[in-house]
Amino acid sequence: MSKYQVDPRDPLPRYYQVYLSLQSRIRAGEFGPGDALPAERLLTTEYGVSRITIIKAKDLLEHDNLIEHHQGRGSFVVDRADAACDSPQCRVLFFLPSLADSYTAEILIGAARVALRDNIRLEIAGLQELSDEPARVRDAIDGGADGLLLLPRARYPDKDLLRELHERAYPLVLLDRFYAGLDTDRVIFDDEEAGYALTKLLIEKGHRRISVFTGHEVEATSVRGRIRGYRRALREAGIAYDEDLICLDVYSELGPDSLYNQALTHLELLEWWRSGRFTATIAINRYVALQMSMDLMRIRSHLAQATPDESVATGADGLSIEIAAISNKPFAHEETSLVALALQPGDRLGERAMELVTRRMREGTELPTQQIVVPMQIVDVDAGRARPPANPTV
Repeated sequence: MSKYQVDPRDPLPRYYQVYLSLQSRIRAGEFGPGDALPAERLLTTEYGVSRITIIKAKDLLEHDNLIEHHQGRGSFVVDRADAACDSPQCRVLFFLPSLADSYTAEILIGAARVALRDNIRLEIAGLQELSDEPARVRDAIDGGADGLLLLPRARYPDKDLLRELHERAYPLVLLDRFYAGLDTDRVIFDDEEAGYALTKLLIEKGHRRISVFTGHEVEATSVRGRIRGYRRALREAGIAYDEDLICLDVYSELGPDSLYNQALTHLELLEWWRSGRFTATIAINRYVALQMSMDLMRIRSHLAQATPDESVATGADGLSIEIAAISNKPFAHEETSLVALALQPGDRLGERAMELVTRRMREGTELPTQQIVVPMQIVDVDAGRARPPANPTV
């Protein structure tokens, strides 16, 4: 019997046991850089498992950048000296506007996971003010940083600096959004597809008057992409586009630090939502969805105290608005207004960005400008079912 047989008493899935075993064998040097792993039929015999179990184990190894698969040839151990920067001086700075929200924290976790795996020194720098950005970036470069990750804001105070870095092929990767006039490396979500999918789902639920509520970063390329997807879904359904349903001013100052602290009064919001102009909305991000849900609950509570009839309880109050939101994580189950989600895997964005900046440090100008698109998962909250994302594209 092979010494690598899986243990039926182990509570871990069989594919994960195989993954751990192969990972250990690679790290121990049994399979060296550039070596081919044994054929799948041999591994099935060696471990006493099915071929699909071996495939799932190899998928995890490939995700860890330990092996790479070549169609028709097999799977080969990655040359770690070529795959990562192994020098202790290899240093990447990650510029973040804030760590006040879970989304940026998830991105950072993903980047840190790859940095630890590939022996890269990852440092975090904050950009509290827009005016800080050019000087802080130049200081980082002068200080010997080998690469930069930048989660930019909607407005760019110094596009000339970014253009200069790009022309120098300096390892710089933008995350989540990018500068439309500059062809830099970037890792972004499939924002247009998310906007399209959420709008289509609302249309399938019977809605014809669908609004879009934005926050304070209206000019961000991610927001523009989501609105493009929204318009495409309307066009395919034969629904006329009404630009007045793109609500730019209601939450124009809303950001992570101002959540639940809006200046609009109950009467102002009530007049807006009772206007009958729309029956469903797409909240462009998590903060808009949370603020809108909170405002709807406040208004309903206000009406319940001020209105003697049963209009609030029966839904005749004009506030039966369904919300589809783009968010990095699910909302509380008791949130009844939310009917659909496009989930952003922030850690995956961070992982791909760190992998890309490492690759840029290694290949320089030999590598064409890269755009990596990470899919979102569309969740129909009402139906309790998840739609699998499409494959990411490069």
